[in-house]
Amino acid sequence: MDWRDGRLLWVGWEAERSSRRAVWQEADGRVWMVGAGRTTTDEQWAEAVLGCAHARPAFSDPVLARLGEEFAGLRPFAYGSIYEGLIAAIVGQSITVAAAAVAQARLSALFSPSIKLQGRAFWPLPRPDQLAEASASLIRQSGVTWRRAEALVAVGRAAAAAELPSRDEALRQPEETAKMLLRLPAVGPWTANSALLWGVGAPDAHPTGDVALLRAARAAFANPDLDLKGLDHRAETWRPARGWAARLLWTGLLGIAR
Repeated sequence: MDWRDGRLLWVGWEAERSSRRAVWQEADGRVWMVGAGRTTTDEQWAEAVLGCAHARPAFSDPVLARLGEEFAGLRPFAYGSIYEGLIAAIVGQSITVAAAAVAQARLSALFSPSIKLQGRAFWPLPRPDQLAEASASLIRQSGVTWRRAEALVAVGRAAAAAELPSRDEALRQPEETAKMLLRLPAVGPWTANSALLWGVGAPDAHPTGDVALLRAARAAFANPDLDLKGLDHRAETWRPARGWAARLLWTGLLGIAR
């Protein structure tokens, strides 16, 4: 197949860094993958990253039920590990999604050559050993603050020492995982839950304090006076699918990338 005829969804290196994986979608909606050529490995990757095996839960909340019908094909995209989720969350602290994407690309470019497809350059996130051995001054070149640069080094060291929970452990014990992550430098409740949400696709992870989520909820529920405390209170009624609710609300606010 020629992925130039479709929309590129994802590109990166295989775990062993010996070959790359690219995923793209054709106009008719079919998704194609070039990867390891091992059915089991590719299926595991599609479940962990694209969330292909996960079914959207039903919501009794009429607003979320409507969004669920509108975006019926939504699946829980994730990076596939707590380690990668932490990188994305720390880089994205208190900045826009667009700014975070730029900073994350700059960070990744410090450690790996790019993969060029469809006229665009892509970089895999740094490996744990690369972050663990890096200096905060090097990481600062990506545009993150000193505090976040030091936090990223600490994350790399924790991952390299096998001190972070695996994907299965994090999904099985998300609350315990969040408490453990809070012990890392520069990791608060928003960062811990964002790492669970975007790292492993935890279905009930609620990124408390998320300003974009508040904007989305205000628009969806037609309540411009809703505040973060009120959002947390409302989110309690969405258990055990607060992560799904957040994804639906964000998608309702921002739309679908075309």
